[in-house]
Amino acid sequence: FPVIIDTDIGQDIDDSWALALSLKRPDMDIKMVLTAAHNPSGRAQIVAKYLTEVGRDDIPIGVGVYQDSYVGPLYDWAKNFTLSEYKGPMFTDGISEAIKIIDASPEPVVILEIAPVPNMKAILTKRPDLASKMIVKAMSGSINICYGGKKAPPCEEYNVKEDVPASQLFYATKYKEPMVTSPIDIGYIAVIGGDMYQKILQSTDIITKTLIECYTFWAANGGHGSPKTHTTTIWDATAAYLVYSNMSFVELTDVQIVVDDKGETLVNSTGQHVLAAESW
Repeated sequence: FPVIIDTDIGQDIDDSWALALSLKRPDMDIKMVLTAAHNPSGRAQIVAKYLTEVGRDDIPIGVGVYQDSYVGPLYDWAKNFTLSEYKGPMFTDGISEAIKIIDASPEPVVILEIAPVPNMKAILTKRPDLASKMIVKAMSGSINICYGGKKAPPCEEYNVKEDVPASQLFYATKYKEPMVTSPIDIGYIAVIGGDMYQKILQSTDIITKTLIECYTFWAANGGHGSPKTHTTTIWDATAAYLVYSNMSFVELTDVQIVVDDKGETLVNSTGQHVLAAESW
């Protein structure tokens, strides 16, 4: 099935885990990795080096909406890898290319949304009719749990509050199917350690080895975590899991969501239906 991954890779390391998980899926036809938020050109450099190192430089990369110069701690890992070095398709206008991909696709395109959503706002503003050809799986929002696992009313989750007007349009849009979200409610406990993590460290698979290389660099250069013992919270990997047709490890709740002006995702009968993964 066709997929566009919309990512702000470079800021937190969880995008790198989500990308690795997606690359390991033989049934996932990645039509494009679209970079989002702040400096998408810098993020595209990270994606380009990552895909080149794992032998997947056939995958198109699109540069999204520019906001400012910030990328994040992983940028220095790829700063010397220029976009012109990438052997695969590279689109400096990733929004127009994403529109072409969705428009031309004979089947709905899955949007794996693991970033703030200025790119989605741009796509939906230019071509609102394409919403009916999108199936959205997103790391987004908060239902009953806030950061740190605190039970509380919805709090302002990063991907939503980073661009509130874009998020309001994103949640108000009716897609091919109800949007499926991985909110803070399940993401906050998504940490791998112990024997399972040691198996990951010992893997000889090039995708896994490159992922750990990125994590180790990121942690030592302004990120955090303990790459020898466990992951950080891998929020975006939970959304990548939702792309599976069999989501047997999560409990999905049908809720109607609106985004208020603070960036909170509120249950409200006027909102579009969302299938939120509230628990494992």
